[in-house]
Formats: sequence, C-alpha cells, structure tokens
Amino acid sequence: MINLLAYGPIVPFVFALLIGIPSAILYCLEVWVIIANFADFNSAFFVLVVVRAILSLANWICQFFENRFGKIGLFLAFFHQLPECALSFLYFAVNFAFHVENLLTVFLLLNRFSSILLPFTYNKLWRYALAPALIVSFVLPLPFTVPIFSLQMFIHVQNDNVSFTIDHYKNENAVKSSKISAWSAIFFGIICLLLNLASLVAYKFRRPKSVVGQMQSNYSTNNSMVERKMTIYTVVSFFGQLIMAIFMIIVYVTSTQFVDEPNRSSSSGQPALFGLSAEQTQTLFLANYNQYPWVNDLSTIAIPAWLLLWASTKMRQFISKKFQ
Repeated sequence: MINLLAYGPIVPFVFALLIGIPSAILYCLEVWVIIANFADFNSAFFVLVVVRAILSLANWICQFFENRFGKIGLFLAFFHQLPECALSFLYFAVNFAFHVENLLTVFLLLNRFSSILLPFTYNKLWRYALAPALIVSFVLPLPFTVPIFSLQMFIHVQNDNVSFTIDHYKNENAVKSSKISAWSAIFFGIICLLLNLASLVAYKFRRPKSVVGQMQSNYSTNNSMVERKMTIYTVVSFFGQLIMAIFMIIVYVTSTQFVDEPNRSSSSGQPALFGLSAEQTQTLFLANYNQYPWVNDLSTIAIPAWLLLWASTKMRQFISKKFQ
C-alpha cells in the first residue's frame, strides 16, 4: 500500500483533477462575476475574497509545473532543459502563495470579527484598513521566500527513474523553506483559532443588541443573515486552509525525519532512523508528499469556491442569469 502511494501517483493526480478542474472553473466564474459587477459586491470582504481566489488559482497553475507533472513523470526532458532560475521561480511561487493565502485568510477572519464587533463603523474602518492589509499580505512573506533564489536547484529523479521533483542542495546556510512553512502554518493556525473564538464571543454578546429596535427589524434580519453566511464561509474556508497548513507541517516532519536525517546518518555511519533504510524512508516521504495535489485542490480551491456559491445569494443570481 505504501509503495502504491509512493510510486503510483496517478490516482491522487487524477483525483485532484476531478476536484480541481470544476472547482477552478467555478472559482474563475465567481471572480469574474465579482469584478464585472463590483457595484453589487463593493466591500473589503469581497476584495479580499477576489485577491485570495486569484492567488489560489495562479498557485494551482504553477503547481502543475512545480510538482504535479513531475509526480507522474511528464516532460522530464523539458524540465532538464530549464535554467536554474526557472526552477527557483516555480519553487518560490508555490511557497510565496502558501504564506500569502494564509495571511489573506487571517485578514478575512479579522474582517468578519470587526463586522460583528463594530457593525456600524465596520465599512468605514475597512475603507482605510484594506490597502495596508493587502500590502502586509504580499510584503511580509518576501524576506522568507526571496532567499529561495539563492538556492542551488536541480531536478531530483526518484528511484523509479520516472517521477521527479524540483529540489535543492542542502547545506547549513541554505534557507529552510519547509521549516519556515511549517512554523508559518503553526502560527497561522493559532492566530486564526483565536480570531474564530473571538468572533464567536463577539457574536454571542452582540446578537441581542442587533435585534433591538422595531424600525430596523427587517433590515437587521436580512443583513444578519448575509453577515452570518459570510462569516460561515470565512470560518469553513479557514478550516480548508488549516488542512493545507497541517499537511505542510507533516511534509516538513517527514522530509526531515524520513529523508534528511537518514541521509545524514548513513553518511556518518550512524544507525538508520527506526531501523529503516534510506530507500524505505524515501518511500514513506513520497507516500505522503504525493497526496499534495488533491489536498491542495480540496482545501484552497474546492471548499472556498463551492462555499462562496452557497453563501452569496447575489452570486447565485448573477451566475444563473448568465446561463439562462
């Protein structure tokens, strides 16, 4: 079973296509609807949604070149001809997108928290906070990802002589992108869980006040329903990002404990980790890493795309009109 997962990546690849392609088409359609009808979606929330969606879709495309084609052994000769800077860019793009998507999810949760806590000043607040939020999301990961361009990249052909990955030579001074992603995922999970708890507490205490006042009852009810659905969308899509974050932590642990550590042990003459050979530990790592395509497509494309269709009545109305 482990060998099948490690050296039979066609199943997760096809499964990812079945999840990813229809979800990506829907996500593209939703982005187009929001941009083309921005007067109806004119809020900081939908700007953050669109930016995250565009980044997720761009990352989805980059991943085909960064790891997916390699998992099934496509275009090996072509990848061998690519200059090192092209390999670095693909590796950078996927890592950079991971951090930015996490930060945008944090700001989406913060947006929902502020809409519950400060319903009357929320729009004015985010009119000024939106630009700094976007700048922070795209600038903060740069110091941790730009050093990727200093790595010595190469095409690592696996033991089956068919599948391959984009890898880099390990040394003490090289940036440890997997470790950075793992720690980023941990901080992301903690911050987002705290924001979710804060939103639940704020909703519990603000809810009684929101229904007071007969003259605003109809507006409050409709607005409350919209806000609640948008909050549910944000929270559930966060759990999608959390799945991806946990997976990145697992990738880091398996890559360091099942690949790097055994290689160091064998080179120094020390006993192999858990009594496993270097080939066995490599197999365990690949069995985990090969699940990357469908985990990513489910967590960053499928969940937010289909959930947005459920959460936004306006979105469903615009899409239904286009196909009538």
